[in-house]
Amino acid sequence: MGHAATAWDRLSQMLSSGDVSGVLELYTADALYLEPYNPPHRGNLLIQAYLKDWLGGKDDIEVDSKRVIESADATELGVEWTISYTAAGRRWNALPRASFFGFAEDGRISYHRDYT
Repeated sequence: MGHAATAWDRLSQMLSSGDVSGVLELYTADALYLEPYNPPHRGNLLIQAYLKDWLGGKDDIEVDSKRVIESADATELGVEWTISYTAAGRRWNALPRASFFGFAEDGRISYHRDYT
């Protein structure tokens, strides 16, 4: 497992814990995060703020990686995963997602696109 897959492990642990304080070190200052139904999030500060807001109101979060595919040079990563959580008194189970990442030369995430 290379640094790209390790970055995913760190991010998925942050999502599971609801603590995104490590996002600033994980993403570049000019990183781009794209996802359905929202405008682009540009920069590690805005990405951190968005993720903190998105996780707000969610409890008992579980992230399960189904498939992690890292490029040979560890500059790209594709992940098929699910998320489960409790919100507003209801349990949401195994919601499917896919994420694609690009990495800067320093190993931090510079591009992140999610599909739901």
